[in-house]
Amino acid sequence: MRELLLNAIEHGGNFDPQKYVELSYVRTKRAVACRVKDPGEGFSFEEISHAAVSNPIDDPLRHLQYREAGNLRPGGFGILASRNMVDELMYNEKGNEVILIKYLDEAGKEAIETERARE
Repeated sequence: MRELLLNAIEHGGNFDPQKYVELSYVRTKRAVACRVKDPGEGFSFEEISHAAVSNPIDDPLRHLQYREAGNLRPGGFGILASRNMVDELMYNEKGNEVILIKYLDEAGKEAIETERARE
């Protein structure tokens, strides 16, 4: 959650104190869902080749080498780390809003696995 908030503040709000990031959440018996929305123009994964989740896909060592070769500061692990800590991570089409879901029990996890198997 922290990484997604920091991404929204940095990339969506450009650290501008006049721009607000929206955060909302709901907790049920089986899950916690959080929504983060920033005022930015959004992004697509094709546009963020400097992020670990995009290029090279999910390979942290190659990602570090990629950033070093491009003279980029260390980092770019926010989305990848977030995705690995939750059960679902979904961005809107514009790329300025993300919903993450963490299931709290096995029944919730099984329900999503069943749904994914149907797709």
